[in-house]
Amino acid sequence: MRFYMMTDLEGVAGITGWEDREDESIWNALRRRRLSRLLTGEVNAAVDGLIAGGFDDVIVNDGHGAGSTMNYELADPRAVYMHGLDRPFWLPFLDESCDATGAVGAHARASTPNANLAHTMSGAIRRWSFNGIEVGETGLQALIAGYFGVPFVFAAGDVHLCREMEELVPGCVTVAVKQGTSLLSAVTLAPGRAREVIREGAERASEAIGRVEPLTLDSPVVFRDERKEPTWDEEQPGEATRVINAHVREIEGDDLMDVLMRMYPRYERGFKPEQWRPGVRA
Repeated sequence: MRFYMMTDLEGVAGITGWEDREDESIWNALRRRRLSRLLTGEVNAAVDGLIAGGFDDVIVNDGHGAGSTMNYELADPRAVYMHGLDRPFWLPFLDESCDATGAVGAHARASTPNANLAHTMSGAIRRWSFNGIEVGETGLQALIAGYFGVPFVFAAGDVHLCREMEELVPGCVTVAVKQGTSLLSAVTLAPGRAREVIREGAERASEAIGRVEPLTLDSPVVFRDERKEPTWDEEQPGEATRVINAHVREIEGDDLMDVLMRMYPRYERGFKPEQWRPGVRA
């Protein structure tokens, strides 16, 4: 069985502040190395649990920031890893070939009260919804998976994120490794304990296949994008189908992928990467 794991950084235990990519001090370099180790430890725990639960093919998407946040010298060799910039799609290899998907290090959607490091894609966004269903980044992952008929079955991160995903996809396995108490504070498990509960939850994830329905949308799909600051111009709507006001725009399409192609014109519709697997070649 194949599992597609998306990773982020803000939901990892022991992390309560934003990553600073501009600070070139030695202290910040050491801090970012620590963040990388913490993330990699949780990903490894999830990989171990998924394999124990019956998945024999695990794809890990290093999804935070520039797509190179994990420490690959410490990464579990039983998985393969998607990383780097200039991707043809946000979640390459997540398609109908996968049996299930989930997320590690995940954070709550923008505007969630008390959630640690809550946001949706960027600090500019106040709220995203598709056909009236409010989602954050992890919810969007579940929708993309659902487009291909793949269920979202596992999430690890802030308890606010866990509640969010339990509501969106009832029956999925969630593991809370922290409880946000404000945007920049949280009560978190120690890294060792966080890895233990992530492994336990990931091992149970295969049991959710069959009881969790893929998250899908009826046609047409209407995406609503609400910004904190005035952003949109009715006379120059860009990709928008409708500009409601300076803070809100809508994009309508036949299906989710149609909307995503309008949101991100650089993405390739129907992109199908070769399903490469490591091994000795003649």
